[in-house]
Amino acid sequence: MALAFVHLVGLLAFTWVIFITRYVWCRFFSYQGIPTSIPWIGAPDGSPFSRAKSALKSFFGLREMLLNGYREYSKRDKVFILPNIVNGHEVIIPTHYMNWLLEQPDTVLSQFETNRQFMCGDYTMLQHDMIRKDKWSRLSDIVKREMTRDIDDYVDDIVDEVQDSLKSLWGSNTEEWHEINVYDVMSEVVARVVNRVFVGLPLCRNPGYVQASMGFSKYILLWAMGIEMLPRLLKPLVAPILTAYDYMVHYKRMSGFVTPLFRDRVSRHFKEPTAAAKQPNDYIQWVVRDLVKRGLNPQDDDPDDMVSKQLAITSFTAIQSSAITITNALVDISATPPSIEVQESLRAELLSIPAKNKSWTRASLSKLPKLDSVLTETLRLWGILTHGVTKAVVAPEGVTLPSGEHIPCGAKVGIASYGPHLDEEIYGQETSPFVFDAFRFTRNCHKKKGAPPGLSFITTGEYYMGFSHGRFACPGRFFANSLLKILLAHITLMYDLEPIEDRPANPWLNNTIGPPIGTKIRVRRRKVDADTFQPLTL
Repeated sequence: MALAFVHLVGLLAFTWVIFITRYVWCRFFSYQGIPTSIPWIGAPDGSPFSRAKSALKSFFGLREMLLNGYREYSKRDKVFILPNIVNGHEVIIPTHYMNWLLEQPDTVLSQFETNRQFMCGDYTMLQHDMIRKDKWSRLSDIVKREMTRDIDDYVDDIVDEVQDSLKSLWGSNTEEWHEINVYDVMSEVVARVVNRVFVGLPLCRNPGYVQASMGFSKYILLWAMGIEMLPRLLKPLVAPILTAYDYMVHYKRMSGFVTPLFRDRVSRHFKEPTAAAKQPNDYIQWVVRDLVKRGLNPQDDDPDDMVSKQLAITSFTAIQSSAITITNALVDISATPPSIEVQESLRAELLSIPAKNKSWTRASLSKLPKLDSVLTETLRLWGILTHGVTKAVVAPEGVTLPSGEHIPCGAKVGIASYGPHLDEEIYGQETSPFVFDAFRFTRNCHKKKGAPPGLSFITTGEYYMGFSHGRFACPGRFFANSLLKILLAHITLMYDLEPIEDRPANPWLNNTIGPPIGTKIRVRRRKVDADTFQPLTL
């Protein structure tokens, strides 16, 4: 009996050793099915040891490999393997393959599958079917149809919430400097503004709801990375533990606020059709309209699935991306040597607008080249993701690149944005592309090789992929454009930013660039009425 027990323990130990060995080999040493003829960046000799070292470096040191890969291979029209210890290695192709990449059907190369893996959507998106392609497409369609088309219909709400949140969180004292933690404060400002559009008043100012929506959106990427690092067999066991706090605390609190609102809107729609037309133009109402349009009765479905989960996921993308971008922009403005001149120039642009054109509409915001340039420059330097367009090979037979290499099913193929964004031939005619130049995009010095022209914050191209590119470019970028421009314009007009000597570094974690968390700047309220663009007469 004892001998049998020893044999069982030995068998289990042997199985565990084989399991771990296979995991380590696949994660660190293996080409993961990619042809060995393709060079592996960071492993010039191609040896297993150098590949493992390069794969490990990808967790915190991807920046150097992206730049070296772009210079050594992409600019020479060659493909290379970029190791990725989290999501799997990727085949990076030259930028001039962009058209070929975008032309591939979804049955061959799928960006949806890449996004699902990156977000570890089967485990972080509240329930498995929320990441199904049909449901994800519905979310995207709602954003494109409602949020993009009708921006000017709720721009007054954005302006009102921007002014109220800045007054509350930045202060209204016009005489004294005070310190703010940029990322923390701007996360709450953005959360309030986003929720003004998503759930309206008074919920967007409810501290419980705002903190819950911020909390849910804050750590999804970290949980996704942690889960993706696990062996496949352990993911279903460990993932619920990692995401339990977000689900039980943040999401449940959000749902507790939103579900009653959704049920009330549904009831009104069917009982009082004329009154339903007067409901607030927010995300909850968009979902109701979408369900009715598709011939579904929202009363027959679980409201928790219909709106709460959709709202939580959409809030994540809207809050985090905008909060990080505006944080980077404010730190960039404060740290650039001509900080005072930049702030004064932005104010002059806003105050020079003719009285008849002073509005916050989408058309008016498109006529602010300096404001647009600041945001474009920030996103060029500090885009949240370092990959512009990355797609997973889903065709069972694989795909053959224009250069002739055959890439198997399951591998990833794409174009990294970090190298093109720092290309000296594109962006370095007057100043280094590695430094923040607030008005770089107003001088038209970057038009070479298909780089987008000025006023390009929401424009995408081969050399500017802050919002990705092609059919799967971020559908919410038009909303982000209005929100961020209105927010930055108000901050510029209403506050002075005290210059800082050195710009804090942005932390890298695999292929994501985080904001300079913990960075503080000093601000002071100015005597300016941002609503009319006129100096106050106090």
